[in-house]
Amino acid sequence: MGLFGFGKKKQGNAPQEQEQKDGIDTTYSSEDDTRADVFWNKEDFAFEIQKVLAYKEQGSILVGRAQSGELLPDTKIPYVDKNGRTVFHCTVSSIEQNGFKLKKASVCQFGLYGPTFTLVVPDFAPNAFAAGNFLYKKAEEGAQLTPLYEAFENCRLSRGREQEIRAELDAQMAQENGNGEDFAAEGLLRVCENYSVQEMIFALTHVRDVANRAQEEEKTGGNRASDALYPAMIAKLRALDKVYLTVDKNTNYPFLNNGFVDVYTEEAYAQMAVLFYKEQFRELEVKAMPVSNPEMLKPEEGQPLAAQMPAFVLFYYLGMERVLVDDGLYRAALGRGDVLPPPDFSKRPAAAVPVTNPALRLRILDFFGEARWKVNYEKRGEVLQAKEHAMLTEVAKAKFIIPMKYEGAAQPKTGTNQIVFNKDTKLMFAALKNTAGETYTPIFTDFAELGKMYQPKDWGAAVISIQDAISINKGDGIAINPSGENLVLKEKAIGVVGEILKKLKEQAENAANSGSPAQQDASGAAITRKA
Repeated sequence: MGLFGFGKKKQGNAPQEQEQKDGIDTTYSSEDDTRADVFWNKEDFAFEIQKVLAYKEQGSILVGRAQSGELLPDTKIPYVDKNGRTVFHCTVSSIEQNGFKLKKASVCQFGLYGPTFTLVVPDFAPNAFAAGNFLYKKAEEGAQLTPLYEAFENCRLSRGREQEIRAELDAQMAQENGNGEDFAAEGLLRVCENYSVQEMIFALTHVRDVANRAQEEEKTGGNRASDALYPAMIAKLRALDKVYLTVDKNTNYPFLNNGFVDVYTEEAYAQMAVLFYKEQFRELEVKAMPVSNPEMLKPEEGQPLAAQMPAFVLFYYLGMERVLVDDGLYRAALGRGDVLPPPDFSKRPAAAVPVTNPALRLRILDFFGEARWKVNYEKRGEVLQAKEHAMLTEVAKAKFIIPMKYEGAAQPKTGTNQIVFNKDTKLMFAALKNTAGETYTPIFTDFAELGKMYQPKDWGAAVISIQDAISINKGDGIAINPSGENLVLKEKAIGVVGEILKKLKEQAENAANSGSPAQQDASGAAITRKA
């Protein structure tokens, strides 16, 4: 069963008499898609139990998936069998996910774990529950769906379509597994040939659940189906004309969700995410972008990249390596490189490798996203301080590009892309001034950012360390990517970076003395002078 699998299969298509069990309508209409093969309405809360664990001396921990509706902690709820018949009532005292307590359990849940929750029931022992049964709470008379939940119901795969996909996959896997070790993927891929990306993710979810159940039953087969479907899903994602991103209005960059960046295959899916995160006081907007273009990872140095950068190229520059596709529905977690592998510079000398700083840019956006989030919570100060320190540590390690001009003699350094200047050559570096009259030295993490402000026909460029930038700076501070993230380092921040540089140097010296591999430092500027 997938992340949102829906209970038992239909028992034929013949009409059934309507039967009420403890207020639960256990019949369905094959014409009503929201009722097919389940005993609950979309307004009701239904939680399928997958695993039962002990809680303290006489309680239980129920691990499973929300299939419909929402539930708040400290709620009394019926425990029902697979047909919706009530066995007894119990109280859910706590709702958790990955060790964190949540305000509610909902079928519309964003994040890596989706609608998988841990429910604590303190008043019944584990032997009272069984995997495959449910906690079920019927919605109150006249209950209305929230705008978010309405959007979710409009976006989710129809239950009839899910059942069709399950049946197609199960039939094909049964045929393939009948071939023993000669599992052939061609038939399975033919079944999925016309699936959308969302349907492919559901198919992956289903075959992985089949594999998990088979493993528990000491059978084989499901993993081979998953291995076949995953690259097919990636190929369908790569072939899309465009995808939709949620952009954080506080940073104007893709929203970071606990280390993941969300990508949606339909605009309606992304708009649903905007509603979800609005409840968490996140201000997001939707942006459509092309998927990928490998040629954009190979720009000529000093040449600006196209303004409409494809999504997975942008992720490369921003260090966003973990991606969630269609978060909030059936989701797939993948690596950015699965869709667009990074460029191979292994045959180039180090000095000829283009400057990029993905780790730094990710740290900047992580810090800004947290600092500009209009909420307050316990230990927020500590979280911000830790993220700030991590960001400034990356600043200390990074190499930057600085726009420059010169007057006098210069010649290239043999075997590198560096330039050697005579001692009397005059070097001139760009400067920026804000409306308050403060001046800053602009430096950039890569040529894409440099090209937003300075063109090669007007300016040259040099590769420098942050220590070089501090030495060059004659104004009020340093601005990193002023047309992008615009991280401004003033006196206090520059002082902290200086302290980090000292620690990195000490670590490198200690490692050298002990014979251990030295940590990379921030030296190696491309500006050199000849006496």
